Amino acid sequence: MTLSDLLVTHSSPTLAAMKGGSLISLRSLSGKGSFSRRELEGKGLSFLTLTNAKEEKLLLVYRRKRLWEELQDETAQRLLQMLGYPEGATLDELLTHLRKRFRSTDFPHEVGLFLSYPPLDVEGFIRNGGRGYAYSGLWKVYSDIEKAAHIQGIYEKCRQVYLRSYRRGVPLERLCITA
Repeated sequence: MTLSDLLVTHSSPTLAAMKGGSLISLRSLSGKGSFSRRELEGKGLSFLTLTNAKEEKLLLVYRRKRLWEELQDETAQRLLQMLGYPEGATLDELLTHLRKRFRSTDFPHEVGLFLSYPPLDVEGFIRNGGRGYAYSGLWKVYSDIEKAAHIQGIYEKCRQVYLRSYRRGVPLERLCITA
């Protein structure tokens, strides 16, 4: 798959400015595809390589403003501080710390906060080691099942609409909402 294909398949809600971030594995990357990174950045999209290991390259696709707002949640802040993130950090400092955590742990599950997962679900996942969840879809749910299922349904619908449009020839730059 090209990077364009991966972005549409795995980041549609972020492209649509519905959520702050998405994570893409570049394991199956076969080329860039045809899009202008500069144009996507001009529409408010940012990119950060979290891991650059041969066996697994992970790319965070995010919207700075939206992600920053989501990370200001009281539960998110408490969880990040508990995990050693600097108190009062800027978004760039939080992202730098996340990148360090990817290098120093097997997998930093707080990444869910950077993917717009509900902070109580991220906290529940960490506390329970991924077990004992009430519902599983795009993420494991430990708190508000009805709300999470609704949001996950909206994200999936967005992905389907974006994939259909992309397959019909709509360029990635047009699919990316300015925000």
